Amino acid sequence: MMTHSIQEITAKISALPEPMQQEVFDFIEFMQAKVARQALQSKYESALLSEQALATDWNRPEEDEAWSSYQ
Repeated sequence: MMTHSIQEITAKISALPEPMQQEVFDFIEFMQAKVARQALQSKYESALLSEQALATDWNRPEEDEAWSSYQ
């Protein structure tokens, strides 16, 4: 994998016209949001995977009755 220093990246961005600099900035924000989404997904992945197995217990009349007062 090729890595570049912050200085190299900054120099290349600085050489672009201002509208293109804004596009680069928008892309960076997009990538940051993507990383955040992936981290969140990874954090809750086990809960999502167990949801189907737990649904057997959750989707019973007894459960509905027990939680009815919270609706």
